[in-house]
Amino acid sequence: MSAQAFRVRYAAYSLDLLLLSPLLALAAWRPAMRAVAAHAELQGAVEAAIERAFLQGHFALLSLTAALREDAVFREALATGTAGIAAGVLGAVLAAVAVFALWFVGFEASPWQASPGKRAFGLRVVGADGGRVPLLRLLLRFLAAAPSWLLLHLGHALVLFRADGRALHDLVAGTRVDGGHWPRWAGLWLGLQGLAVCALLSWVAWVFLQALLVLGL
Repeated sequence: MSAQAFRVRYAAYSLDLLLLSPLLALAAWRPAMRAVAAHAELQGAVEAAIERAFLQGHFALLSLTAALREDAVFREALATGTAGIAAGVLGAVLAAVAVFALWFVGFEASPWQASPGKRAFGLRVVGADGGRVPLLRLLLRFLAAAPSWLLLHLGHALVLFRADGRALHDLVAGTRVDGGHWPRWAGLWLGLQGLAVCALLSWVAWVFLQALLVLGL
């Protein structure tokens, strides 16, 4: 696959992410807030347990640690808080996965045969033979993309080394992505992404510099 074709695929996917972001935020909001609330309660329990330990004269680190282990109220709060945080995070992740699945599988199963991002760049998901892809195979394609994410996009990187431009999930599901063009506004879209990345890196560098200055003082 050429660098230009890869650029089209990336731009289409990043546009889908932009369009999806409000839906993702809406779907994951409640479970995420439950995780935040559980964390706040756990933090309060930790502070209260440390205060109780101090009142009992446990100031040394080892003594303080032992006191916290023996604090039944703290142990119960720790178990409850940890479970609440885990449940909230898991709920947010599952909600996000459900939104992704409905978006990509639903649109690729529609007459468009493409998500809105892909359609904007003239791309279509088709079978290896060029025909329509059944719904179950589109779902398999979506699920098969998970290892690529977990392996730092190694599965997606296959598109750069294959003439047919098929990624790992395409090979698993027997699909491919056809078509593709570069709209006039696409350069601006990638440019805005570049500016956003530069701004983020600048902010991280500034925070790191401030930390160094504080430590130096």
